[in-house]
Amino acid sequence: MSLTTSTISVVITCYSEGELIFDAVNSVLKQTLPANDLILVNDGSTDTKTNEVCRELEQQGAIQVIWQKPNGGPSIARNRGFSAATGDLFVLLDADDVLPSTALELIQAAFDQHPDAGFIYGNYIRQNEATAAGTLVDPGNISLQTMLSPKSFSLSSQWKLVGTTPLRRSLWEALGGYDPEFGVQDLHDVEFWMRAIASGCPYYHLAEPIYIWRKYLGQNSRKVTPLAWYKIAQKHFEIYRQVGLEWRAYELLLLGSKWLNQTALTNTYAQKLLKFLWQGNIHFSSLVALALPTQLLRWLAKRATSKR
Repeated sequence: MSLTTSTISVVITCYSEGELIFDAVNSVLKQTLPANDLILVNDGSTDTKTNEVCRELEQQGAIQVIWQKPNGGPSIARNRGFSAATGDLFVLLDADDVLPSTALELIQAAFDQHPDAGFIYGNYIRQNEATAAGTLVDPGNISLQTMLSPKSFSLSSQWKLVGTTPLRRSLWEALGGYDPEFGVQDLHDVEFWMRAIASGCPYYHLAEPIYIWRKYLGQNSRKVTPLAWYKIAQKHFEIYRQVGLEWRAYELLLLGSKWLNQTALTNTYAQKLLKFLWQGNIHFSSLVALALPTQLLRWLAKRATSKR
């Protein structure tokens, strides 16, 4: 057991994870460095098993359970948990994921080593199936210029920073917390971490794995629609411009306006994007965004809505 004193608060938010919550909580309770406190936020769940698990954990008394009513979405739930936390450092954990046993010790040591750090991002293990040991993932370069750019021959962005990245309380407070306007269908993590990185706060990389993403469970894995990135580009157009990706913002705005069948905006964003092409700023993603017919995106939008 480490002799280091923990200043870490762990916050877990849940909605419909059921008995998986036990795995998440136990992974925190078995840490080599105990958390300063562990908070579980029930975000207005209507799932019987999830509520039973939360009541059982509350009765055991080892953790604090907050009952969020009504359901407010992940941004509000995380803000609620952070507001109740007592530590100087925050570690988020999705209710269907777990932490490696030394995660908190490694995180505490990294922040102690870098007292100027606003956040510490680490490697993580991605498990695509229950029987697999998982793949070690190194996020690599997390500059906004890199992560907001499209992948080669793709419309997708290169975002690699996990939303559960550990951070200081002071950074969360300085940013005003998570934006409650970004809900479960939105890129609430991306929105928050765009502001964090754009703020210019120092951050450092931790080479050891500090998180296990159980992707196969699917609770927090979903298909991202053009509407989600449209909302990001609308709010943070200036950030895209500042990192030299104004053209990319127009791509996302164009795709989103087609998705919503906003004809006037589609024409405006198409003209803006064409100006970059005429200036020699040619990208595969720009050509695809311009060529994709509105009818196709509208059909995909209707299918996505019907599946929810």
